[in-house]
Amino acid sequence: MLSSAVSFATMGALSKILAESSDWRFLTLVRAGLMLVFALALGAAMRTPFVLRGTPILWMRSLVGSLSMLCTYYTLTHLHFSEATTLIKSYPLWVAVLSWAALKERPSARVWIAIVVGVVGVVLIAQPHFAEARLAIATGILSSVCTAVVMLGLKRLANTDTRIIVTHFALVATVVCGAVFAFAGSDPVRALGDPKSLTMLLGMGVMGTVGQIALTRAFALGEPSMVSVVGLSEMLFSAVYDRILWNRTFGWMTLAGMALVAAPTAWLLATSRRSSAESPGSPGSAGVATSP
Repeated sequence: MLSSAVSFATMGALSKILAESSDWRFLTLVRAGLMLVFALALGAAMRTPFVLRGTPILWMRSLVGSLSMLCTYYTLTHLHFSEATTLIKSYPLWVAVLSWAALKERPSARVWIAIVVGVVGVVLIAQPHFAEARLAIATGILSSVCTAVVMLGLKRLANTDTRIIVTHFALVATVVCGAVFAFAGSDPVRALGDPKSLTMLLGMGVMGTVGQIALTRAFALGEPSMVSVVGLSEMLFSAVYDRILWNRTFGWMTLAGMALVAAPTAWLLATSRRSSAESPGSPGSAGVATSP
């Protein structure tokens, strides 16, 4: 999940830069299309069977994930980078509530504590400028809810090959994002004529694919609410990019928020490692050893 967080933060930073010359719908289409190309190439190299029909859970994951991707790119390109990431990554609370209600998996006390501490950190990080962009805020919240639904779907797909899940999602997302881009009739894309922008587009696709595979595997192996809190670390990486690329400064409240997000992440990683060591037959230990 930490690998996924770094990959998605890098993808988001590249997307934010490209948004200065490209429509957000085009960026979403490129993200989905390149993920499909890479996933098909990986599947062919590893001789992974291609599944088109799939199960209802697989289709739910792909369709809701496509909506989440569209909402994510709109939010990323209409808010400050770290603030957008903070809003999008507020889904751990939704995961905890939905997993309790739908899957009857009541989070443990330590997971609830970590979520509360992490959410307090989210509030401190996200304090400025949110009242100025209501549509982007609403879209970010919708993205986080869709992501929570997707995460629970991935838990139900734990026995399905990760590459099959990612390839199916990439195909559905490419079709959905392509339809949205065509329907919107966006202006011609200047990024295609600039070698530097083309390189960043490729990097965006690579990072998105790596992040997607890592995220899918993480939720197949771990408890949804616990893995989600670890995913909050993406906000820390986004804040670093915000500082380096856009020279943003952070007050003491924002820095305190980063600490409150980082603390439960480190705690959950340490306790989950200890649990795996004590229970060799647990999903965490067995799954890592047998993962492709």
